[in-house]
Amino acid sequence: MVIEDFGDGWEFIIRLEDIVDDYYFGYPTLLDGAETAPPEDVGGIPGFYEFLQVYRDEKHPEHEEMKAWADSQGFEEYDLELINELLKAITYKKTEWDKINHDRYKIIEDKYRKN
Repeated sequence: MVIEDFGDGWEFIIRLEDIVDDYYFGYPTLLDGAETAPPEDVGGIPGFYEFLQVYRDEKHPEHEEMKAWADSQGFEEYDLELINELLKAITYKKTEWDKINHDRYKIIEDKYRKN
């Protein structure tokens, strides 16, 4: 899947690397990933690197202004747990609880997740 932002020429490739047969949850799960997508109109790759430097440096004189702008754009840092919570809304089959090590639906152990 390719996602494009025509304003700055961003192009993202999202690649499904594997489908497993012994996944018993009724919703998809992101197992791994890296970094975050840039906010809208950040100014291409150079602007994104500058943005990240200012956004992540609380001592930078423009940090608060940059953070306020990022918040107005809906920018969020990469957060695997948040993404997986959002993915739970996508139901594609019934969860097979009898095949999952759980206690009252709290997952105790699953080989595809960090517990």
